[in-house]
Amino acid sequence: MLRNFPIRRWLPTACLTVVALASVLWLQRVQESAANRNTETSKHDPDFYLEDFVQTSMDLDGTRKHELSGERLVHFPDTDTHELTKPYLKVFRPGLTPWHIESERGWVSATGEVVLLMGKVHAWRDDQLGGRELDMRTRDLRILTQTDYAETDQPVVIRNRHGESRGIGMRAFMADERIELLARVTTIHRRVAAPIQLPTSEP
Repeated sequence: MLRNFPIRRWLPTACLTVVALASVLWLQRVQESAANRNTETSKHDPDFYLEDFVQTSMDLDGTRKHELSGERLVHFPDTDTHELTKPYLKVFRPGLTPWHIESERGWVSATGEVVLLMGKVHAWRDDQLGGRELDMRTRDLRILTQTDYAETDQPVVIRNRHGESRGIGMRAFMADERIELLARVTTIHRRVAAPIQLPTSEP
């Protein structure tokens, strides 16, 4: 009969089974939660952004070296990199007028030593009186900020008061005011210096 069934014998076993099952379920939930957190932290999601920003870097003696501004800066914590909208970079040089470089989009490495200016790129340099001394148009420019070196493998158009040069690929040593066009170079030289005629179309 039921009243004679040995309940005391199976009750401890049943309790242990329930506890074990609950432990397994709890462990599964903990593992799933940890996996979800790992997945979330591994995503390439931004953690902050700035609008109409200006960032200035200095030499060891406190003089300005670079000034980077733009419409928007977005930081990504997984790579510690920045993506830029309409970046505008000024490269300062002792005793000389600065380089001005702007583009459609940009990217800055975690250390700040590599800047990629993507899309249409416009670079120029003015003389001490504010007149245009050099005007350059290209695309997808890579800049090494430690050495003020820039390069691209895209078409380049360079204009100054003495004429116009075109080519494919370029290396620019901004500190030395030296620019090298790498391939398919053509130059039109004016005998008499004249104001730079800005282009109506991009290369």
